[in-house]
Amino acid sequence: MIPRAFAAVLIVALLAGCAGSASIAGRPSAPTAEENERRVLVMIADPDIDRFDLRGARSGVYRQSRDYSGTPARVARVLAAVAADFRLKPVEGWPMRSLGIHCAVFEVEPGASIDDVIARLDADERVESVQRMQQFEVQESGERGPWDDPYLSLQRSLEDSGITRAHRWATGKGVRIAVIDTGIDVKHPDLRGQTIESRNFISAGAGAPDRHGTAIAGVIASVAGNRRGIVGVAPGARLLALQACTQQSAVGRGTCTSFSLARALDHAITANSDVLNLSLGGPHDALLERLVGKAIEQDIVVVAARGDDRNGALFPANLQGVIAVGGPGTPAETGRLTAPDLEVLTLVPPDGYDFLSGSSIAAAHVSGIVALLLERDPALHASAIESLLVRTSRPVGRDGAEYRMVVSACDALAELSSAIRCAADDHSERAASADTRSAR
Repeated sequence: MIPRAFAAVLIVALLAGCAGSASIAGRPSAPTAEENERRVLVMIADPDIDRFDLRGARSGVYRQSRDYSGTPARVARVLAAVAADFRLKPVEGWPMRSLGIHCAVFEVEPGASIDDVIARLDADERVESVQRMQQFEVQESGERGPWDDPYLSLQRSLEDSGITRAHRWATGKGVRIAVIDTGIDVKHPDLRGQTIESRNFISAGAGAPDRHGTAIAGVIASVAGNRRGIVGVAPGARLLALQACTQQSAVGRGTCTSFSLARALDHAITANSDVLNLSLGGPHDALLERLVGKAIEQDIVVVAARGDDRNGALFPANLQGVIAVGGPGTPAETGRLTAPDLEVLTLVPPDGYDFLSGSSIAAAHVSGIVALLLERDPALHASAIESLLVRTSRPVGRDGAEYRMVVSACDALAELSSAIRCAADDHSERAASADTRSAR
């Protein structure tokens, strides 16, 4: 069942995108079964389609600031011609980014044979595909999972890395994660209350929330169970938002200096952090190496993005004792530990959501998973954690893609306790969900 808040967003957006449909005052009513029986879905190929953005598309013909305001002109002309040729009444439409098509709903005129209309549409070279409007019933069990965040179903990375199941047993409660990055939007609705400290270690642009830092924080610790947005890997953990880098533009690279990073690292160490996320990389730096070594010496688990360099992991991911993380597509010789890094749904300022990719995102996943493990066993050291995560990684593949080994949070937790089971078990899942909700 589509969460109520998300469904409302889709209804408004769909109505805004219906070419030729009448404007209806007040709340729109659902079509009757009889109306649906006379409706067909007509798909038109759209090679210029851009990906669906939860705040509106950013580029291409679908570029909008917030809402989807209409069908692109070329597709609209095709749809209008099809409607005229087949005497169809336009109802609504929406771009299907994953399939590269525009899907339009039409109503067949009274008295016409729907099967005949579908057969003729199917033979039309302008039509990518066509089908009847089907009806489905919600099979509501009365049970609910631990979270009610509306975009949870879009977070494939949580399922791929065993985090959805792991949340039945741990959320990272009590673990402090220092995120050294660009500015983090701590006022984002899905980060409110998740940050225990926010500090700036640069002068120019200090304090300004940036895309990269906010995205990393969102992957790690977005609020769970707030009926809004997404769920973080470790929603029970708390963040130290330490800005040591600047991002010149929304799509630009963040930059840091030895000095700003050193200040932030020093603070993270003295602030009793449990985990240190470094979704950054660059040349070897003696001062930073010393500080990272000090953090490890004080049992802070340091996680770093290893980058996409085929010659090896970037600094500081290549330092002894640092957990280096890349995505499944990163060359195997640069490291062993991989986590989701492609098109991961996360947060962007000021209050949006977007899909981001890169080893920075993969590192954030592992930082969150480390928090889940530390909640269950606070005495774990970085070396033991890395070995555990490598040992319990499992193959993941989608849509015919090659299977690759990816970290599995639940399987790692299961090795810490025989009471933790990752296989589907209705009774244990209900009990664990109840325990999780009561602990929030």
